[in-house]
Amino acid sequence: MQMPIKSNHIPPIGDYTNLFERLSKYISRFDEKWINEIEPAKKESIDTLKNLTQINNYNYHYPKEYEIYLHYMGQDDKGLLKTQLPGYASISEIIDSYEAIHEEAPDTLSDKYVHFFQKELFDGQLSFDFTQTDNPQIVMTNEDSQFVSYFADNFEKLLFQCAFSKYESLNYDKCIMFTGSPNMLKEAIQRHNESDVLSIIDKFSKTYDFQRAWFSDLTHYIGFKDGISFYIERRNNALCGFIAGDLDKQIDNIGETLLTELCVDKYN
Repeated sequence: MQMPIKSNHIPPIGDYTNLFERLSKYISRFDEKWINEIEPAKKESIDTLKNLTQINNYNYHYPKEYEIYLHYMGQDDKGLLKTQLPGYASISEIIDSYEAIHEEAPDTLSDKYVHFFQKELFDGQLSFDFTQTDNPQIVMTNEDSQFVSYFADNFEKLLFQCAFSKYESLNYDKCIMFTGSPNMLKEAIQRHNESDVLSIIDKFSKTYDFQRAWFSDLTHYIGFKDGISFYIERRNNALCGFIAGDLDKQIDNIGETLLTELCVDKYN
């Protein structure tokens, strides 16, 4: 029988040169077929997309991490990027969305925000924010390609956040999933007399000796230690996520404490 994987499986920090190696090693622990099922984007499709986005006209460049993503799984990532939001990341579908923009609403093409993910209801996208050209943040934009909200620090972190949220709970005996409302988040902040929920999570992590994963950011908090991991996402000014662990690591007690601290409800 295979021994359970502990916290040393958390993907290490690196750079774009070993991005795919780090990502595929993590995912393959849980889904051995993934690496053979993903489908790369064709070079002509990448060229077409760049022309449609007019990214070259703005003298911008896609982040190298996104170029790696396109090279290995740009046509089909087997659902990786839609883990957090329902939508479409396939390059062929992004090309279709840009062709529709050119045909129906060319005035909404943006010289600041270039999207790579189309929400399912076509009411917005995930976009690269090229107001920061060195390492663009990921932002939510609306159907008119206008800024809506911050989403993630960068594309590399987004990839690992999606992989972690999709696969990490498979590593453990038990997973407690939770969700809350904006009012519940407000209650948690007021109860702890804090200005932000991250301060509450930091205190919880220190109390129970969790480490914060390098791919955490302002809206995603990933914590881990031997035998237990948690994932917390702030979306639409509310919290959702999970805490998962082995039964001999007091997962029930620690999990209930986390839910109480965050004023969220269990839903599994």
